[in-house]
Amino acid sequence: MTKMATDNQDVLRRIVDSTYGFWALLAVPAVYLLAQKLVLHGKVAFVPLSGEISCWLLIVTMAVTPLMMLFGPLPWLKARRRSLGVASFGYAVLHLLFWLGGANFGALVRSFTRVEILTGWIAMAFMVFLAVTSNDKSVRSLGTRWKSLQRWVYAVAILSLVHWMMTADNLGAVAMYTVPLMALSAWRVLRYRNRIRQV
Repeated sequence: MTKMATDNQDVLRRIVDSTYGFWALLAVPAVYLLAQKLVLHGKVAFVPLSGEISCWLLIVTMAVTPLMMLFGPLPWLKARRRSLGVASFGYAVLHLLFWLGGANFGALVRSFTRVEILTGWIAMAFMVFLAVTSNDKSVRSLGTRWKSLQRWVYAVAILSLVHWMMTADNLGAVAMYTVPLMALSAWRVLRYRNRIRQV
């Protein structure tokens, strides 16, 4: 390995290990989308792409716990789980803003009567509560209730999956990203049930 390659790896490692560097990496797609939309006026599928990024980040966030159960402590990933969840919310907001930018008042009103859009609205409402409580102050003030509140992420995941499936042009892409999480979640449930039986 050349010295330049080693130096590049060291720089990338420092960026990823830094909280600000990690957030900068998470923000790269948002910067690209906003630049294409507001400056370059590019022909990008803004609504689908921003929504997919939000779902990808949500899937990674939810996969952290089963991955730790499967492979043991993953301190780097665990420490960034909250950031991934908040970033998922941020891209969901961007997804909503892009959609609103192309919708008139009539389409907005009708969206609450369309199941494929209504599921997205409900998921967003839940995500707002999860996002505003994803901080140390909320953890301290809510105590044990904080974990109960955060379990609403499962409802968000189900609603987001339904929304994604009903609005996606390619269901193969949906399956490619959701099947691994579903497999990990199923393994987690089976593991829990086996432990209960052994007690």
